[in-house]
Amino acid sequence: MMERMDEEFRALVQKEDPEMYAVIARHPALHLPSPRPPFEALVRIVAGQQLSVKAAATVVSRVEASLDGHVTPQQVSAAGPDVLRRAGLSGAKSRSVMAIAQFAGTDAVHLDRLLESPWEDARATLLQIKGIGPWSVDMFAMFGLGMADVFASGDLGLRVAMETHLNLEPKQKPAVYDQRALSWRPYRTLASLHLWHSLKPDAERFVD
Repeated sequence: MMERMDEEFRALVQKEDPEMYAVIARHPALHLPSPRPPFEALVRIVAGQQLSVKAAATVVSRVEASLDGHVTPQQVSAAGPDVLRRAGLSGAKSRSVMAIAQFAGTDAVHLDRLLESPWEDARATLLQIKGIGPWSVDMFAMFGLGMADVFASGDLGLRVAMETHLNLEPKQKPAVYDQRALSWRPYRTLASLHLWHSLKPDAERFVD
């Protein structure tokens, strides 16, 4: 299935966007991220906000260790914000993770129930949680839920890659990047993976 998706994606981009095809032609097949438990995915995304990929991985590892490897609402609530701060989260991120735990409920039942709703409705609700903005929700859709057609115009790495390889003027409004990505539908997540891959391994990401 993944191989077929990659073939369809490459054929689409070759037809609709030759500049972008030149980017993906340099890389082997890149597959959609495997979904994670939704609560764990949200915590990881918040922990990685405004950090390079390498730094985010370090902080996430420390947070998971501080929770004894069990990233659940119950474990977060029991640990409290002080434990999260000692693991490397800022005060704001610690409060955001606590808010997510409160929203998710025991065994993340409320979060799981929300994700049964249409995605746009779920997205709107997630954006109401303290510390969760558009970038975080887009990363959650990509890396938490494994959705195939997500584009995060608020991501610095994606913008830099598009400016570098697709001849976009630097520092445009988000709508410019969104418009440029329309021709990659319904595979904008795959396109994003290739754009990130085109940069140095520790490319920066911007976050909400």
